[in-house]
Amino acid sequence: MKPDAIERIYPSSGEEYSKPTVLLIIRIILSAALLVGSYFVKLSGEITLAVLAATALIAGYDIIVKAVKDSLKRDFLRENLLVAVAAIISFAIGRRQEGIAALLLLQIVYIVRDYALFNTRKTITEIIEPNRKMLKGSDSDAALKTDDASDSVFSVFEGVAVPNDCVVISGSGSADLSFITGNNKKVSLKTGDFLPAGSICTGGQFKAKAAGFPENAINKRLAAILSAGYAEMTETEKLWTRALSWFLPLALCLSLVLMLVLPLIYQFSVTETLRRISTIIAIASPCGILLSLPLTYFSGMALARRLGIIFSSAKSLESSETIKAVVFAKSGTLTEKSYIITEIKTDKMDPSTFLKVAAYASAGGTSRYSKAISAAYDGEITKELISDFTEHPSGGISVSLGGIRILFGLDSYLEENGVEAPGGAVEGTALHLSVDGVYAGRMVLGEEPSAEATREYFAGLNAAGASRIAMVSGDRREADRIIASKLGIDEYYAECDESDMTARIAEIKARIDKRGKLAFVADSENDLRLFEAADVEIAVNGISAHADLPKTAVIVMEDGIGRVPDIIGVSRKVKHYVLAGILICCFVKLLLMALAAVGYCPVWFGLLLDFAVSLIVLLNCTRICAKAKFRKAVA
Repeated sequence: MKPDAIERIYPSSGEEYSKPTVLLIIRIILSAALLVGSYFVKLSGEITLAVLAATALIAGYDIIVKAVKDSLKRDFLRENLLVAVAAIISFAIGRRQEGIAALLLLQIVYIVRDYALFNTRKTITEIIEPNRKMLKGSDSDAALKTDDASDSVFSVFEGVAVPNDCVVISGSGSADLSFITGNNKKVSLKTGDFLPAGSICTGGQFKAKAAGFPENAINKRLAAILSAGYAEMTETEKLWTRALSWFLPLALCLSLVLMLVLPLIYQFSVTETLRRISTIIAIASPCGILLSLPLTYFSGMALARRLGIIFSSAKSLESSETIKAVVFAKSGTLTEKSYIITEIKTDKMDPSTFLKVAAYASAGGTSRYSKAISAAYDGEITKELISDFTEHPSGGISVSLGGIRILFGLDSYLEENGVEAPGGAVEGTALHLSVDGVYAGRMVLGEEPSAEATREYFAGLNAAGASRIAMVSGDRREADRIIASKLGIDEYYAECDESDMTARIAEIKARIDKRGKLAFVADSENDLRLFEAADVEIAVNGISAHADLPKTAVIVMEDGIGRVPDIIGVSRKVKHYVLAGILICCFVKLLLMALAAVGYCPVWFGLLLDFAVSLIVLLNCTRICAKAKFRKAVA
């Protein structure tokens, strides 16, 4: 069961708060005045009954109509139905003022609850889609006026919020991207850099070209992911929805026991017994509790958004709470994105010539090796000299340079092609070169751990709950051993192709606690098919994939692995809020039922306290989003 109000918690950019109608306010005031007046003005019994009946209809005729509709739908857990039944019982036993008070309280609670839902939804919306607020508050008019076309060019000055996703085409400066990355560090800009809509220029001046239409901006797409992320209930919600559906049967069983026991054993009147039963029935609805569950999860998703973490769904947030193992793809995730040339060893040519030949051979390559060599060579490449280029998946390149056949790659690749490459351990990855079938030398590429990948980082990740940390890579074993040793990672798997990596991830997952989850972390540029073997897929550096956001459970927008412990921290904190809210509400409901059973809780008091507690739990969702100290707790 999902209460109607739950359908109103999702953020909607154009939706306004539905204020109570003037008629409803008049009804509440009039019925409250008649209720108070009935205590002080003494009338005949028939007239008093007629006045109180009219007061009840004025206060809650719509509640009674909805209660009838709920009963026809066989939905017996709604507050409308249960409070209406309690009010009818109160009238039947002569406690008419209490019945009217219950109807009035329910009307007031609906108004207050809707307002609380609106404000919470508004807070969430401002977090998941902050551009609207930023653009209103900044000097956007300083930018060149555009028609929002995808090929618009505009100027950006200090203090200006970029109105659209764009690419810097001239000039330089710095920008604040914290609204999307969760990192307050200012980013230096140069020609060719991408900037998402809403980025604020903090220094310098540059021109930028729009990288698409405003409605397709990365921030809009992130908002769409988050808004659609609650299309399906989490397992926790399903579990508690089933469990809380027993509240009404429990209340009815307790009522039946009271009806049989109290008059016989304690000689209570039927009237007193029904008075207690009416209170138990009125507070038996679990709607208030169930309403807080999806909103708490959605608030957690909004909080993560503030940290630059995008949970694709509430189920992803829930799954992250039980992460027990984390497997990292090494290249570009635990290490810097670019290799560095640490050695060139050749007796056939000088090192500069070797680098030139290697750069020509790698010019058409797409691997990280090729990109690193091309970046290291500062000369111009004459493409007319290059022909018959082939990049082999086994780790090598064959190419013709001015009619000379060149092989360049791992020793295994050269040996496959009949060229013997000398062995020996090297600190890094050795790429060998042959010219017309003659071995010409080798180049060693090294890599360094990324700034965030430290022993202290992995100790913190372990403390966050990831008891098993592993690394997988397609690089040579010796190169991986060096990186793993520097990082303090004992479990690593080298020389893996895609199927090997998938098998290793599956093996690790099979060896952890069945209730635990395995997360696979990789740069968003990596082959995303590797994520399929994991329970929780985490893609880092999401902002670099702005054209095609990774379709993973979690996207970390900033570059680096620093937010992975926060993923676990946020999810566990949200789970804490979920369970705390449920347990508090259940405890209060059971306490009120017990007090009603012994005669110390009239229906109006039980409803008032029950609604107040559920409202406090609901408002706590806003606190999850709004309090900055919560961010410190998970950072």
